Amino acid sequence: MDLDLNDSGNKLKKKLLLVTPCISPVPFATSFIVKNFLREFAPEEFVVAAEQWPENSSEQTQLESGQPVEFVSQRWTWPKRGQRFLHWTKWFTLGGVTKRLLRLIRQHDCGGILCLFPNEQLLYSSYRASVKTGLPLFTHFHNVYRENRHGFAKRIADYLQPRVFARSKIVFVMSSGMQRGWEKVYPGVKFVPLTHTNSDPIPEYTPAPDWPADKIRLGFLGSVNDSNLDALQRIRELVRQSPDLSLNIYSSAKTWFLDKLGLTGERVTHTSPSDADLLGELRKNDLVVLAHGFAGGLAPIEYETIFPTRTIPYLLSLRPILAHSPAHSFLNHWLREHDCAEVVDVADLAALREKLEWLRHHPERREALVRHALQAVVQFDAKRVAQNFRFQVNSELE
Repeated sequence: MDLDLNDSGNKLKKKLLLVTPCISPVPFATSFIVKNFLREFAPEEFVVAAEQWPENSSEQTQLESGQPVEFVSQRWTWPKRGQRFLHWTKWFTLGGVTKRLLRLIRQHDCGGILCLFPNEQLLYSSYRASVKTGLPLFTHFHNVYRENRHGFAKRIADYLQPRVFARSKIVFVMSSGMQRGWEKVYPGVKFVPLTHTNSDPIPEYTPAPDWPADKIRLGFLGSVNDSNLDALQRIRELVRQSPDLSLNIYSSAKTWFLDKLGLTGERVTHTSPSDADLLGELRKNDLVVLAHGFAGGLAPIEYETIFPTRTIPYLLSLRPILAHSPAHSFLNHWLREHDCAEVVDVADLAALREKLEWLRHHPERREALVRHALQAVVQFDAKRVAQNFRFQVNSELE
């Protein structure tokens, strides 16, 4: 589909209410996605309903891109042992959340609802607001939902997910891998890939410094959770066994949490740079490592289909990428298709070390990986993604 990216008059037919679990400056992937995505839309195309986190100021009334924002729920912070209880009590607040969404819809004359998952309570309230108003519902899933729930939480997901899918005009997903996975299970639902976006300029290729003979600096970027933990722990073990390696972890995770997981220690640093400083920090490394889980607490479909949000900064880092990713994953397939990373697809320390040594002695391959990454990142151009979104949504709006 060819889209006219210079058509400034091409806007959404009707204003959408965007319901999101968090907004900037909350240091989570969803905030990053929302900020980059909405930069490409006029203020009058969206109004934003968000959950308020401690990082958000109560005076926030609009995003940096101009869209008005209102907090419709509160992120409560309790001690760790109270988090499970807190999660369940939030279901009793959803009547009030739904009423706030309905008020925003009336106040701003919205013609549709777009809900970003993961947050099942906001997903439910968005679904109820769509039913009550008759407005079209669009959903955007960054992760699978029902497949990753157990016990009573799965009973809720068994109820909610099929109803949300049936109600949604379009279910946007993060990759074509996720689209294919769900199409097998939910025939008749319209799944459309809506990729991550990049609104930063794509840099010109510049040669990286030669790798030092005595130490290779590795950089990891992203959240630390079941989607990547086992792979990242192997990378950490490789550093522990190799005096010539060091690891810089760039993550919003707390240091005590990384320490508990065995990821800190000698020749490891942990910082949480701002988005403005991120690429500069990544370029202090010789190699960036993209860790993707082989196994863990998530459903198999999650490991097969997930596409890490921070892949885009990796591609823009001007540093070669070493991916530790299982052979059956969509991420692995995508990286090899674009030849923009060296991939180790077995859970083996020796294989990781062997690939590192090979890259050390092949500077021409390191250069090729960086050049291919700069070519691959073009497909995430924010203007193109936004225009595709407008095209898809406008086709469903009356």
